Amino acid sequence: MVGQLLILLVVLLALCVGLTLVYVVTFNGLQTAQTQVVETWSGIEVQLKRRHQLVPGLVSAVKSAMRHETALFEKLIEVRNQAEVAMRSGDADEISKQEAALSHHLRGVLVQVEDNPAITATGNIEAFQKQLEETEDQIAAARRIYNGNVQNLNARIASFPGNMIAPRHGIRPANSFVLGESEFEAVYAGPEVALH
Repeated sequence: MVGQLLILLVVLLALCVGLTLVYVVTFNGLQTAQTQVVETWSGIEVQLKRRHQLVPGLVSAVKSAMRHETALFEKLIEVRNQAEVAMRSGDADEISKQEAALSHHLRGVLVQVEDNPAITATGNIEAFQKQLEETEDQIAAARRIYNGNVQNLNARIASFPGNMIAPRHGIRPANSFVLGESEFEAVYAGPEVALH
């Protein structure tokens, strides 16, 4: 009887240690995934801020040659300012929305610039376009990494035992960062060619 009680006690102790180990490993995995999401979000923020800083320079570089397009430039600056306000809010959905609008308006300005050979001949415009192209590439890369980390976190939260542990520690699913059609390819889309 004492031997059976001792075996039962050892089994219960092993079970408690095993459950505690699973809990700790799962919690640490959730914490690591959440930290990766936060860290990669800061990479997106850096690139978005860089893009915001490029907009006034682009506008001033082409504004004198395109005086008839002042409404276009004013709207671009307004949308850029709204994107900066969204960045300060920290709301990922609002940031996505405002950044998509900024990309749309940037595309409009770039189309106007490319349609004006006198403007595209200047080195300043080419430099701004190159910087903007590099920034868009960096945003796309940072977004891919961030969204991968979000997917990892959300999968850990949705699966067992993460779905039991995450709510107890306030770990919630994160939202992906989507810019919609404002990817680099949309901003710098080539001409459409209809083949008949």
